[in-house]
Amino acid sequence: MNDLLNGAVRWIDTLQLHQLMVNVGWAVPLVQTIHILSIAVVFGSSLVLSLRALQLAGGGLSPASWGARLNGWIGGALLVLLLTGALMICGEPGRSLLNRTFQIKMLLTLVAVILFMALAQRIRLLEKVDSATPGAVRLLAVLLLLLWLAIITCGRWIAYT
Repeated sequence: MNDLLNGAVRWIDTLQLHQLMVNVGWAVPLVQTIHILSIAVVFGSSLVLSLRALQLAGGGLSPASWGARLNGWIGGALLVLLLTGALMICGEPGRSLLNRTFQIKMLLTLVAVILFMALAQRIRLLEKVDSATPGAVRLLAVLLLLLWLAIITCGRWIAYT
């Protein structure tokens, strides 16, 4: 696996996009800012959905209505996270791809996206405002929040590992 990652780092180092990210002084801070704002959208929207699924907030609308409002925001922000993350990898491929904390963050992100899709699918079925949320939906909501917190923490720790 390390040979594959080292090969990817060497290849990325040859790309013009890598040179752009390295040589344009404002590129990395701009991309990082957009990345952080996108994670805020994903986490904030996931928090609202989860709190509604847990019946702790947003009781005026059904969980399905909240999902309809927020799933597009989450999906769009996840796409922006993918693009800005790829740009940051191009800027410092060795620092990211070879970093164990980064690898854990990517694994957790994959799990979080899968859990989000499962939660979104189950929330679509919860049309009644007053009905109790099934235990599986509540568990998915809690797990999703915990995963996003772990991902955010890993993202901050990449700089120190």
